[in-house]
Amino acid sequence: MNKTLILITLMTLWASGCGNDDNGDLQIQNQNPKDFSVEATEITNNSTLLKWSPATDPEGDVVTYTIFLEQNEVQSQLQTTEFLLENLVEETNYSGKVVASDGKNGASESTFSFTTTETINSEIAIAWQKSLGGTLDEEAYSIRQTNDLGYIVVGASESNNGDVGGNKGNKDCWVVKLDSQGVIQWETNIGGTNNETAHDVQQTNDGGYIIGAFSSSNDGNVAGNHGMRDFWIVKLNASGNISWKRNLGGSKDDILEAIIETSNGEFVAVGYTSSDSFNVKGQSDAWIVKLDESGTLLWETNFGGSQRDLAFSVDETSDQGCIVAGYTETTDNKRDMLVIKLDNEGKHEWNKTYTGSENEEAASIQQTNDGGYIIGGYSKSSDGDIGKNNGANDALVIKTDNQGNIIWKKVLGGSKSDGVNDIKQTTDGGYIAAGSSTSDDLDVAENHGGADFWILRLQASGDLVWQQNLGGEGNDYAFSIEETKDGGFITTGSWYTNITGNGGGFGDFNYWVIKLE
Repeated sequence: MNKTLILITLMTLWASGCGNDDNGDLQIQNQNPKDFSVEATEITNNSTLLKWSPATDPEGDVVTYTIFLEQNEVQSQLQTTEFLLENLVEETNYSGKVVASDGKNGASESTFSFTTTETINSEIAIAWQKSLGGTLDEEAYSIRQTNDLGYIVVGASESNNGDVGGNKGNKDCWVVKLDSQGVIQWETNIGGTNNETAHDVQQTNDGGYIIGAFSSSNDGNVAGNHGMRDFWIVKLNASGNISWKRNLGGSKDDILEAIIETSNGEFVAVGYTSSDSFNVKGQSDAWIVKLDESGTLLWETNFGGSQRDLAFSVDETSDQGCIVAGYTETTDNKRDMLVIKLDNEGKHEWNKTYTGSENEEAASIQQTNDGGYIIGGYSKSSDGDIGKNNGANDALVIKTDNQGNIIWKKVLGGSKSDGVNDIKQTTDGGYIAAGSSTSDDLDVAENHGGADFWILRLQASGDLVWQQNLGGEGNDYAFSIEETKDGGFITTGSWYTNITGNGGGFGDFNYWVIKLE
């Protein structure tokens, strides 16, 4: 009886792949594949991409994978580490597993689960649209919803007729206040006899407005030009009258790109400086300035290398510092996305670049609810931090943690040029972005001619919910977007009006303001 039990035990061990090593000790000859996990990525309404890390086999056996969805085998003998599940049902919970096998009865598994999304019509309803301008060119760069549920929009105008009045000469900063339906309540031109352009606006805590612009004049509304173009910061009251204004700069070009009011009522503006008086390290440096509530300069700092460095966007951070985004050029004139973190006193805390072998630029940055950052811009690379290119320039969206480390990235676009100029987090944790597109394939549904306004709605994971192209036969560029209090969106930019079909306008380029439901 005992001999029979011993024999059965030895046969069981042998069948399980056990044997003896050179010293006569019992040794496992075949161990299970291990160290792999699977996740569902790129979830849509009817397909989901599964990805998993390669399973390691202690004996170096070839590992293959079998996919089970629910209890059903979908695919076996895979030697890749990803698989696309197709023909799924929208808004449905799914679960399954991936089994790794070494072909010798050794196996391990990793489970997954996901929920498919809802199909959303890509044709988003337009509540209203307005073309604003005169017989010459107008370019809109920034729009914000105001406390009265209207809108403030800024840019530049060369006209002195139509919707525009009071031109001081050449380009002026044109500020337009709209009601909730896009009807003009008031408008004002501010500037001098040379050129001014407003790049950003924000309603301030006192109900007025802070305008971030650049100026090359030294007359009219402008005084104290330092040479070429200066940062020009203008505080307006609620009626659009000037409360105060400041010129900042040196003897060369100093261009302001973005401005914010901080939580304590001060102002931070960013752009770039080429002026020697600021110890510029290359052709230009990213330049950041902070002013108090009356416009007095508190501090200024610049960041750069031996080539060109530009800042395009700024946001206050939860620690009362600021996050800045733009690009930096390498010695071979290649552009890399650049993000800089500063403390409340303008001291450098850290910086990050996101790069491939071609050009990348960051146009917009915002701190997200989790303390990290969302970055929008464009990319031309298919390697490095980017890893993919659909053709020419693509829109690039990067989500990072609070130290700028990449959590996820999305490359979006078609075979022609596409990009994101502005991106904001929405109340549901997703994102809304605006830019321009010349493509009509891959991620881009259609093109109306030239460049179109391109609106992108993303999930919190960065997956595309819907996209919409708006425009006519000419070039149309969207520069600013945000969610409105009714859950819709407001966007602005410039559109070419000498082509019929877009509902109005007088000259070549006009402000185009669109309210999306």
